[in-house]
Amino acid sequence: MKPSTEVADKLLQAGVISKANHRNAVEYMHNFSCHIIDAIIDSNVLDEETLIKWLAQQYKTKFVTTGKLKKAKIGQKVLQKVPVDVAMKYNVFPILFEDGNATLSIVTSDPGNLPVLDNLRKIAEAVHVRSFVARPAAITAAINKFYKGDIHAFTSIDKESIAAFQSMMDVYERNLLDEGTMVAATAQAAGMGRKEQVLSEEDLERGDRTGVVSTGAKANTGLSLELAKVLVSLLESTRENLTGHSVLTAANTQKVCEKMGLSESETNAITLAALLHDIGKGGPYHLTAFNVAEWQGHRTNAQKRYETPVRLFESAELPRSTVQSLRSMYERVDGKGLPDGSRKSEIPLGSRILAIADTFADLTSNPRNPYRRQLTTAEAMQVIEKGKNTVFDGNLIDLFSFVVSGDDIKRQLLTGAQSILVVDSDAEQCAILEMQLTTRGFKARSTKRADEAVRILINEPANLIISEVDLKPFDGFELKTRLNEDKRTADIPIIYFTSRADGKDVDRGFSLGAADYLVKPSNIEVVATKIQKFLTREAPRAGAGGVSGSLKEMSIPDLVQILSHGQKTGLLKLGFPNNTNGEIHFVRGDIYNAMYGNIRGEDAFIAMLKYREGNFSLDPSFTADSKVINMTAEMLLLEGMRRMDEENR
Repeated sequence: MKPSTEVADKLLQAGVISKANHRNAVEYMHNFSCHIIDAIIDSNVLDEETLIKWLAQQYKTKFVTTGKLKKAKIGQKVLQKVPVDVAMKYNVFPILFEDGNATLSIVTSDPGNLPVLDNLRKIAEAVHVRSFVARPAAITAAINKFYKGDIHAFTSIDKESIAAFQSMMDVYERNLLDEGTMVAATAQAAGMGRKEQVLSEEDLERGDRTGVVSTGAKANTGLSLELAKVLVSLLESTRENLTGHSVLTAANTQKVCEKMGLSESETNAITLAALLHDIGKGGPYHLTAFNVAEWQGHRTNAQKRYETPVRLFESAELPRSTVQSLRSMYERVDGKGLPDGSRKSEIPLGSRILAIADTFADLTSNPRNPYRRQLTTAEAMQVIEKGKNTVFDGNLIDLFSFVVSGDDIKRQLLTGAQSILVVDSDAEQCAILEMQLTTRGFKARSTKRADEAVRILINEPANLIISEVDLKPFDGFELKTRLNEDKRTADIPIIYFTSRADGKDVDRGFSLGAADYLVKPSNIEVVATKIQKFLTREAPRAGAGGVSGSLKEMSIPDLVQILSHGQKTGLLKLGFPNNTNGEIHFVRGDIYNAMYGNIRGEDAFIAMLKYREGNFSLDPSFTADSKVINMTAEMLLLEGMRRMDEENR
């Protein structure tokens, strides 16, 4: 469907925007394949509130800003009224359902689309559908957050968070990260953006009755997790070899907490500790529980600095669990740690989780760790196992291994373990783009200098380069020229993401062999999505290889869902303990055929679901001959569970 410029056209006709602004918005829409409403906002033609307030007046309804939608807490009862595939298809999001009069309330960018509203009414079994206006990107973010559990969904479009951490950037840029200035900046940012100019709770018919309440995922402190993640990413962008370390540590910490079934507030508090654990420590050593246990120099340094993050954020009133987790992360379960020599369960749970997560992140992402290379997930867990029940909690090691092994396999299945190098002198752009790509499963790293990029790519070739043109000591065009001259780097594709929009610059970029040329300012999430689509399309050329593993780490239903939802093509080979083998053929996410012994088709697929042990491998170069199975992956899995349930009766 051809993108519509209708909203921009109406704004122009009404005299709200100029012809030049109209042209800018339309060009932005075409360049980044986004909705015209998002293009108007992201190209700074109009701010979000002005635009959606104007739209609400046209449609004679109310509006919901990104900030309000992010903070809402929607109950499962409401979400179930509109299936996720329907929400994605129509770009709508349910915010409440009133049982008394069977009225469904939704947010949409097109409240006047009566056929869609009528279809939603039938699907939700509602008598009435009430629609409010929101920007399309905010609706998509809400779908990703509330249906799919993506906690970073709003990061790149939430103007409140961006404004809040911008004040902290003054501290970052001046390198004044002492205990006084950091606290002052945090306290200032925590108090920003409290005014809400959106749908009131009265308009939403009271949160206690509808399941809509306000939440900031703030772990009982003024510092939200999403804001902390972006801030820490920015602060770590200058840490050689440790860029993104704390965000990775926090991501794994959060997964372990959720796997243990900890409450949301406790999970948030411990995750916040993981984000803050390295701030202010500095010094010649990177301090992890493993390093502190193994080397006296690290231990001596840790004795001086273990409480620094707590002192830095003292006025921010951190949750008790955050403080405990930070203070005791160098304790050992055998009682030989610091500062108090606590043993086993005397050590706070958050500290025991953080000790493992911090060590794992150091071993797998820091090339200057004690092994002087980035270890694989399996190698890192072998190192951590050596400290089982001496340095680390043995039970938590087993749980952590289960979590990260599954994540590692999922990432490889979805991305082919592809890596991206971001080259940009703008620390903010680097940090946010790197975080967006990491959450999509790619191995992303960044550098600010063109000469450093050349050095990195010669030693560790990437599958894609995202580069600014304005770089030092030479520009992005010279960077591509030098890469083209070296056979080791000549075939690495490059996408320019730059503030240089002159036609001559664009032509020069493509003449050097650029895969694409994107112009700032742009919605980072849109840019990351374009990059993801490019790598998915170019996966075979980019060197995405096969993936293998154990069914104990990733079950057959999980493998099928990941490959199906990721729209992957390939041959999934399965080996079982009874020396029988099986195959499942995927084409763009659809299951074409399955084989198990002499059985073919749906029966073969269902017969293999009973296995919990064995191994698997994925060959992405395989192409299926014909489509034998007509059921969807979800239908096959449901039918398999039904048959197994009947057999067990």
